[in-house]
Amino acid sequence: MSAWLNLPNALSASRVAVLPFMVYAMAGSHRLLLLVLVGWVALSDFFDGLAARRLGQVSDLGKALDPAADKICALVLSAALVLYTDFPTWAMVLLYVKDGLIALGGWLISRRERVPIVPNFWGKAAVFAEMVAFFAYAFDLEPLQRDALWVMTGFVAVSFATYAAIFVEVARGRRRVADVVAAYGSYGLPRGDRARERWIRWLILALCAALLLRLAWLIAAHWAAMRVLP
Repeated sequence: MSAWLNLPNALSASRVAVLPFMVYAMAGSHRLLLLVLVGWVALSDFFDGLAARRLGQVSDLGKALDPAADKICALVLSAALVLYTDFPTWAMVLLYVKDGLIALGGWLISRRERVPIVPNFWGKAAVFAEMVAFFAYAFDLEPLQRDALWVMTGFVAVSFATYAAIFVEVARGRRRVADVVAAYGSYGLPRGDRARERWIRWLILALCAALLLRLAWLIAAHWAAMRVLP
């Protein structure tokens, strides 16, 4: 079996493979089918990285395929949401611009040195926030839409800023690309400042706790009005 043909890569590719069916379900208001496909996308996004680590199948292809699948899903689904729901056009444009610039930066970096830029915490958080916003709009959960949209926007902006910092450092050309990438931690900050990393970690935990409490409150306050399935 080819090295690239493994379970983690198949899970990542499956997210792209189900996109036509998700658009079909969205266009035809087939909510049960859409719910099943959204669940598959979410689970495959979680388990592809987990499977790669547990099975010892971490590869450069997998490191590139996972975020690429996330970006393709975000771009296709945001366009479909603009067509079939009240998802704002400016949010779709934001995602297109962000992913387009990151892809361009990655391509420019790869011309100098083939070093995969692994998504950091903010990139993963942005993908999760995008999925929550997509879910709120796809299933017409109006009480959650505004909050989900602005949380998504915030995480997308911070995510882009952390990647831009790496690209700017690489563009200066003073160090090897591998050294620049290795110098940044999972929170998009330079490694070595443990005190600052600890404060950032606590700040992130507090932010996540506040968002979860806000989500729980919105669901409890508007439970009767939120029906995922008719």
